[in-house]
Amino acid sequence: MGYWVYLVRCRDFTIYTGATTDLQRRIREHNRKKGKNNKYTSSRQPVKLLQAWEVATWSEALRLEAAIKKCSRLKKEKLITYKEEIFKLAKLRRLDFAIKSLFALPDTN
Repeated sequence: MGYWVYLVRCRDFTIYTGATTDLQRRIREHNRKKGKNNKYTSSRQPVKLLQAWEVATWSEALRLEAAIKKCSRLKKEKLITYKEEIFKLAKLRRLDFAIKSLFALPDTN
């Protein structure tokens, strides 16, 4: 089982950060009409998956998610565009676990 941290762009161009164990299911949930699991994105649909990272444990996923949520919009844009930025962030936040970046994003439609 994978643990994922991801960034999606919403219809209003905001960037949402989340963590999940099933990336494709979670993106589908974000794009459904109102539900208990997509409060922020339900009024900003559709969302598009921009970047995702896999880590080994749920604890690591939550720590990475928290670190990304503290980032400015500009930093999040860099995380999306430049693959090495996630490793710079991890070092800055002292996240000492392996992060696998996902660049060939799965089809989530």
